Amino acid sequence: MNVEIYSAFLVQSTLDIVLPIIVAAVLLPIMIGLLLTVRRGTQLSKYSLPDFMPDEQPPDDPVFGKRGAYYAGTLFAAQKMLGMFPVPVVGKGYHIKGNGKAWLSEEAVMLHRYFTRKPLVIPFALIHNVDVRIGFFAGKRVPGYVLHITWGRSELPMVSGIQVSRRRDLSEEWAREISRRAEVWRVRIATEESLD
Repeated sequence: MNVEIYSAFLVQSTLDIVLPIIVAAVLLPIMIGLLLTVRRGTQLSKYSLPDFMPDEQPPDDPVFGKRGAYYAGTLFAAQKMLGMFPVPVVGKGYHIKGNGKAWLSEEAVMLHRYFTRKPLVIPFALIHNVDVRIGFFAGKRVPGYVLHITWGRSELPMVSGIQVSRRRDLSEEWAREISRRAEVWRVRIATEESLD
């Protein structure tokens, strides 16, 4: 009888010691990977996000006025952590996903998420490319069509995902208008630089 009690006690005490070690061995690499990804995103964000962003402006066109939208996040286009995880942009509110209102102002694409003070701003002058893709952003499912807006410094571009509609035709109309306005701003900046 004493042997059975002792063996049960030995098994229980072994589990009390081994189980936390196993949990720590599994969770520690995950936490380290997460911290490294956020740290890398913070370092790159300090360099890539512009210092000056336009202030919040009202919509300048009723067709592209305030409408419900979903912000899926902003990532660095060519950066991967450990070769597989996308690196998020961390800072100035670009790392927080959520629902809100999107509109096109005179200078930028504006997206004001609910329960935040300032809208996210993507200046037309910094936009390189706009694509409409179905259903995915950064490996996560988003129902409907998502605008993939490539913007920022040319040596370190960022990609923002915004869903303005689940309909393809409306999403493509927004993409064409954003591309048109970005081209107008690029031409305007080029002419101002040539005059100087």
